[in-house]
Amino acid sequence: MELALARRRPPASTTSASTKATRRPPEITRDVHVSRPPGRTGARKLTFNSALAENTFLPCAHVTLAAPMAESQHAARNPPWIVPAGLVKRSSAGICHTVVPGSDLSMHTIPRVRSQLGGTCTRGSATARRYRTYPVPPPTHERAAQAVVRAATVLTPAGPLEDAEVVVDGGVITELRPATGPPAHAVLAPGFVDLQVNGIGPVDVAAAAGDDWDVLDRALLAQGVTTWCPTLVSAPAAALKASLARVAAAMGRPPASRPAIAGAHVEGPFLTVPGAHDPAALRPEVDAAWLGALGPVVRIVTLAPELPGALDAVAALTTAGVLVSLGHSACTAETAVAAADAGARLVTHFGNAMGTLHQRAPGLVGAALADERLAVSVVADLVHVHALFVRAAFAAKGATRVVLVTDAVATGAWDEEPPRLADGTLAGSVLHMDGALSNVVTHCAVSLSDAVSAASTTPARLLGLADRGAIEPGRRADLVALDGVGTGAWRVSAVWVQGQPSWPA
Repeated sequence: MELALARRRPPASTTSASTKATRRPPEITRDVHVSRPPGRTGARKLTFNSALAENTFLPCAHVTLAAPMAESQHAARNPPWIVPAGLVKRSSAGICHTVVPGSDLSMHTIPRVRSQLGGTCTRGSATARRYRTYPVPPPTHERAAQAVVRAATVLTPAGPLEDAEVVVDGGVITELRPATGPPAHAVLAPGFVDLQVNGIGPVDVAAAAGDDWDVLDRALLAQGVTTWCPTLVSAPAAALKASLARVAAAMGRPPASRPAIAGAHVEGPFLTVPGAHDPAALRPEVDAAWLGALGPVVRIVTLAPELPGALDAVAALTTAGVLVSLGHSACTAETAVAAADAGARLVTHFGNAMGTLHQRAPGLVGAALADERLAVSVVADLVHVHALFVRAAFAAKGATRVVLVTDAVATGAWDEEPPRLADGTLAGSVLHMDGALSNVVTHCAVSLSDAVSAASTTPARLLGLADRGAIEPGRRADLVALDGVGTGAWRVSAVWVQGQPSWPA
């Protein structure tokens, strides 16, 4: 349940008895989105800092990075909590303080931030009457003008709409209706969400800095990706933390017509099947504290569930709001199911770097096919896995449990063949998301609607991004126009990010 808290009208000034300082109201006050904490469906208390969505606005602040918060300040004694990039909080004297990435909003700072938002709101109390609650669309940094996008086919959760148009206001879809003019595009789909991108062309995510992120932005938009997870493979702790700091800095860039970074995907080092990872960088036991110290920039962790400490780490990461994926593993089916019991919900590049399926020892492959709680990501370049394997995954799991990923890597150039190690082991792909879409439709007997769901709706849901991943009123206007009717070779012709035309430039 997402609510917005109406603006409180503070007095012109008040005096704090403890500091004798004048508390001045913020010059700018915006609505604050609040979600009820998971697992508290019967709770009456709504804590303002319980959970903040990406791009939430606080008074005088733009939050660009978020993770689950404690349910109340009394539970906020242990990190990690939310670490917004550029969050500005006010002291009782009205002085602004910037909370930089890496800060711990613990007992020392939460009371101050909470006081600026009025503390807590208990429905039915006098406090609740001061803070009216009502549903609102997600806010945007700059309110865009109303726009209309028309297409011969608009792919929606309820099914395709023919000759329809999407009305966008303030970066949010407000209406779907019959077209009032000729369609400008063949097919309109929700923006794609890629959970696994190691690099593209000459840019490696692990070393990206400065203008490198702009290169990645343009390359992703050209393939229809509007939300993504920079992926970091097994590396020494110092190198990994340096890469994560650069990802956090990229997330903190001013909003613009660029793909949103949902957070980092850390693939390793707690793996048992190296694949293309450096075996020397792998660690034999999962250290939950080590993972927790990486900070809230981490959104996905891939690990092998058979390692000592893995199941406890899965539970801890899940509680912290991190999506746990099982991969690079030779685990038994029973261990995979135990990991799903602990909270794992995804399997990384299904069929690659994992044990094989056997009728008496189904392993991770069999558990993933049978367990409805586990979604599977697939590198559908038709090199990593056979077309029939992709078709079997869709047949067994359905579009709501299959995720198309590129697992793209930097090759130093714009190559057309996936890189391999000296022994022939695949080391990522050069796949584009629209290419994956075309492959599963043309070669794997998957409908375009199901392929789009696997490229957008399902990954957005797994990340908990309820504001995108589908074309329907109230969602972000992240849109992709596709052309290629009759050929099966679907290619991106235009992209909008929050209603703003973003590609072609």
